Amino acid sequence: MKRSIALCFLVPGLLSACAAQPEAGQEEEQPLTVEEILASAPQPEDYSDPVTCLHRYAYQNVDVINRELLVFHGRGGKAWLNRLRNKCIGLRREDTLAFDMRDSRLCDLDSFSSVDTFGGPMERTSARCSLGKFEPISPEQAKLLKEGLSP
Repeated sequence: MKRSIALCFLVPGLLSACAAQPEAGQEEEQPLTVEEILASAPQPEDYSDPVTCLHRYAYQNVDVINRELLVFHGRGGKAWLNRLRNKCIGLRREDTLAFDMRDSRLCDLDSFSSVDTFGGPMERTSARCSLGKFEPISPEQAKLLKEGLSP
């Protein structure tokens, strides 16, 4: 448990202003990186190199982790991490994604956007974003990414 020291200043006309500062010799806790989270859980059993495409029947749903990461969940506990080409402006965790598929596969460089699915015609709620390669990850890694990274 981190301890902190409260610094208070008396400002004329105001009661006081206080700010908590870490104790000397203690650093503020930094959030974990994607690589640290992935390294903290077991690799998938059938780990392989990233693939450029997934067949549309290979995955069942997609989790938005943040504006840079998606996790595709498939049958039998399979999962793939997709690091987007750029931050996707307007993308939120609870969004529904609409992919622009050219055939029965979703591939590196294919685009998508989030859409509003409530009432009326679907309207885009994010910028058009580009997928990266699909990196196989374990279900444990997928869970840790979802819990450990904020949008």
